[in-house]
Amino acid sequence: MMKLQTLIFAATLAVAAPAFAQNRATIEATPIIDGAALTGPAPSTDSARGAADRLSMHPAVSAERLAQARADVPWSPWVAMHPVFGDTFTEARLPRTARVFADVLNGLSPPIGAAKEAYARRRPFLDDPNVIQCDTPDERLAASGSFPSGHSAGGWAWALVMAELAPSRADAILQRGRDFGDSRVICGYHFPSDIEAGRMLAAGVIARLHADPQFRRDLDAARRELARAYPN
Repeated sequence: MMKLQTLIFAATLAVAAPAFAQNRATIEATPIIDGAALTGPAPSTDSARGAADRLSMHPAVSAERLAQARADVPWSPWVAMHPVFGDTFTEARLPRTARVFADVLNGLSPPIGAAKEAYARRRPFLDDPNVIQCDTPDERLAASGSFPSGHSAGGWAWALVMAELAPSRADAILQRGRDFGDSRVICGYHFPSDIEAGRMLAAGVIARLHADPQFRRDLDAARRELARAYPN
């Protein structure tokens, strides 16, 4: 039976991005890596890193960057990579790429859920409501663990994969993957150390997925699809 934090994580995925909501079997699946061991615990509140996290939670950003942070709220690779590929970057147009994103999601969800459950870190806005710059968080987000950041893990995992599949756009893709995670600090939903832990977890999952022959076949199919769709 799933524990509370894992249940909340699944519900948060369902609310944040319906196209990427997973069923219980996916969330409960045995993680392909030990996410909690890889990230280690979140910084304690009385540590220097914990203090630095709190001091980082009121970033001054431009109106344009704040608008992008708000646009980044949905947990979706199509949202994350839209600034790089434009309006033609859609699941309907790129089914083989969508298959790769599904592979990544299936690999990411269990270790993210396990790590969140292991550490159960409070989100920054719970203790300082003034950090919120985006939409008011709902109860499910408030109840889910802050560490590691699922948005950051997703954004970085998608960026790593897309940089491999479309190398001519790798710089812009990786920048977007980074910005997608950073948006969560701007919004007030995560501490910077949550973001870093999410990226670490994402890198571990993508490395592990490359050992799977089916994932490599899916990558090859997506690479051909993207080469036809974006020849330059």
